[in-house]
Amino acid sequence: MDNSSDITDKPAEAMEHKESPNAEENHPEGEQAKQPESSSENAATTSEQTNTPQVESEQPASKVPEEEDEAKLQEKLQTLKGDRIGETMYSERFVLSTILKLSKQGNRLLEEDEEFEQDLCNLWDMTIEPDVVRFLLEQEVIELFLALAADSEDFRLIEILFGIIGNMCCVEEMHELFYRQSALLVTFCDFLSISDAPVLVQLMRTLTTLFDRSDDERFHWFGVMKKVDNLTEKLALILATSTNRALLEHTAETVNAMINRFTEAEVDYAQLNEFYRLFAKSCLLEGLFEAFKQLYPLTGRETEGTSGGFDEETLTLKDIKTMRRFLEIHEHFIVNANELYEAYVSEVDQCVHRVLCSFVKESVLFPVTKNHICIFVSISNIYSGIMYHFRAESFIYMVKIYDQLAEALKNPSPQEEQSSAAENNGTAMDEEDAADDGGEFDVETACAEVREAIFFLVGPIDEQIIRAAIQMGQLKESTFEQMCRELRETMDGEPLLYQTCAKLMNAVRSTGAEESDIPMQQSNNEEQ
Repeated sequence: MDNSSDITDKPAEAMEHKESPNAEENHPEGEQAKQPESSSENAATTSEQTNTPQVESEQPASKVPEEEDEAKLQEKLQTLKGDRIGETMYSERFVLSTILKLSKQGNRLLEEDEEFEQDLCNLWDMTIEPDVVRFLLEQEVIELFLALAADSEDFRLIEILFGIIGNMCCVEEMHELFYRQSALLVTFCDFLSISDAPVLVQLMRTLTTLFDRSDDERFHWFGVMKKVDNLTEKLALILATSTNRALLEHTAETVNAMINRFTEAEVDYAQLNEFYRLFAKSCLLEGLFEAFKQLYPLTGRETEGTSGGFDEETLTLKDIKTMRRFLEIHEHFIVNANELYEAYVSEVDQCVHRVLCSFVKESVLFPVTKNHICIFVSISNIYSGIMYHFRAESFIYMVKIYDQLAEALKNPSPQEEQSSAAENNGTAMDEEDAADDGGEFDVETACAEVREAIFFLVGPIDEQIIRAAIQMGQLKESTFEQMCRELRETMDGEPLLYQTCAKLMNAVRSTGAEESDIPMQQSNNEEQ
């Protein structure tokens, strides 16, 4: 159950609870056992084999036993069907008995009853089925789950209960319940103050699913979420203090889902000011910066003219998606609440630099996916919002990334090579990436976004500083000639277009100038 945006990534596991494996990563997945159907088929086969000789010798006499066997079989099937939940092979009796036992759990720990823990995990697995979710809603289990969680000190129990609630949020009836009885959702969010990482992971996944999958017209979640006490501060504290990788990834996903939901999907311009008043806080930015450093830390001693000391191991596709979420959050606040970043320009620039120093590696840059495109769009918008800040190393990386993309457009690689590179990234593509897994169009789009980001980065910067960066990176004149030619075509009408292109070409063509010996670290400090 580890897909960032999906909670329901587990297949149905078994008809009877003792045959199902546990949920989540520590419970191996299996196929759904269809024992009644299998038993029926076996019974029918046995009947036919047993009576075949009788049919040949005494056909009339054999009809009565066959009819009796058929009648018993049908009766047995009807009995089994009567206990089924909807069209699934899951048992109502098992679900009801599990809920009843859960209601009597009291203060006992699950570790004292492994069999019951297994039953709860099986129920968790079963909730990938909409019919099971609707059956649970009929039993009004959400109130029970939240009441038990509030009185319990058993984090494993709470994790399972929240995991079940998260799976249930993939059904619209669950959205209606939370929206109609909003106090339940507010109570659920009060658990953001809990200290257990696995519990918080399930809580975050639930909120992300709720905001991503709800109907835009029917559900306006901002009106509910603003009732949660200190929501932004609680999210910021998790980001700033947690060392759990999964929790940091899912919390960033949740914050991004909230921003998208409250400012785009359910746009109410009268409420936008209230949203930024509640969410655009320095504590959230500080939490985001700390979480990003925790996920992608500085691993070496920064020295002048180096890559910044970062560990440049090949990133997985999940890492790229997580980087995208962090940059999209910063992009949104920079565009809409720019004054918030006045004291944090160097921190957001450090995040961008960390992404670029990984993307300059061919194994990370290719194959180009939707996540790559969105990252380059965010970087372009971030640089357009934090003007007068220049990091020579980031500029060099961006030019090298552009050069690789431009070369890929001239000499596109076979699709087979792109697929191989994706496998080498250490994880299978998720559904979103699979829909945009590279190709000439995406490379062209990525190239255009990187060009635009470079344009916004160098626009307000002095030619002398740009010249020193070009010499430091030993960048080619032909690269800038092509870049400026394309900029004149794609950004025609931009006020500073020709001035910026002329500045770039003058910087790359000037050689032996005295000012090119200015140390880059000094230039950076002056700009900061």
